Amino acid sequence: MLKRTRSLFSPLRIRIPFFLDVVWVSDPEHIKRIETSGDVDRLHRYDTRSLPRWLRFYFKATRFYDAVRDLWFLALESASDPTYQKRRAYLEARVSTGYTQQDVKRIAGLLNANVDDEVLGFEMVQVVNRRFVGEEIPLSITKAAKQTLQSFGEALLPGKYTRAVTSQHVVTDYCARTLPRDVHALDIAHNIGEVVKTTARALRMLRDNLDKSVEDIFTSHALTPEVPRIAVKSSRFDGLLLFPTREARTVVIYKIGRAAAKTNDLLFTFGTGRPERACVFKDFFLAFMQDLQKTLREAQPKGSRGMRPGHGD
Repeated sequence: MLKRTRSLFSPLRIRIPFFLDVVWVSDPEHIKRIETSGDVDRLHRYDTRSLPRWLRFYFKATRFYDAVRDLWFLALESASDPTYQKRRAYLEARVSTGYTQQDVKRIAGLLNANVDDEVLGFEMVQVVNRRFVGEEIPLSITKAAKQTLQSFGEALLPGKYTRAVTSQHVVTDYCARTLPRDVHALDIAHNIGEVVKTTARALRMLRDNLDKSVEDIFTSHALTPEVPRIAVKSSRFDGLLLFPTREARTVVIYKIGRAAAKTNDLLFTFGTGRPERACVFKDFFLAFMQDLQKTLREAQPKGSRGMRPGHGD
């Protein structure tokens, strides 16, 4: 029997006994309150085999988890994991090498030429991820990364789900055999998928909004709409829920995209509203997009700003 319960506040909870227990939180202050409560943690706080079955089913077809090696992406790893700090430090060090103005001009030229998403995603993967593998990442890998799932609804389509699982293995296998042995293969496989799945849309959004600040664009249209947490103790979150969570069973999903739009706060675009554990690529992304926006503006003929092919009528 489906139980749909809602507190007097904003969190929405849906429970299917013995199968599903999910809480959606959209209010920015509620997200911060729950995140700092100590009552939830990242999914891999628990051994994968002990996580809810529906969660394991979905994530094995995404860029966030590799079922073959039992690897989780860094953002879903508890800070208590002994490998966490080393993995984050590695990513920060590689990202800090930055990008070149030639990278910016290359992407601007592709946008102005209106190339398709496959080409745009492939080229942007080289800008972001070539630093990790030391070579051009093959088109076959970026194509595979595009096939991984983006939403739980997609997992209900058998053909799409099977392709996604296979594609996830292809990308992670490539990273495992290409990267240095001490580098976490899924952290890089995830980053390839993240660029392919979200960056083409972000680049076009930027191109079509040259008169808006980068901050306004990516808080009103956040690239990551939601992030999950799992309950680590029984809690009502100081009265936000009518019934307490269940340890290791209740999944809390922060709707950070809505929170970013409501607050105009980039810390919700790249995290949960606080600087702690904000996305490693936050500063890289913002700087690149600002430089790209400037380059695109300078390339426009005078008086044509905001006009794109097919939008001039």
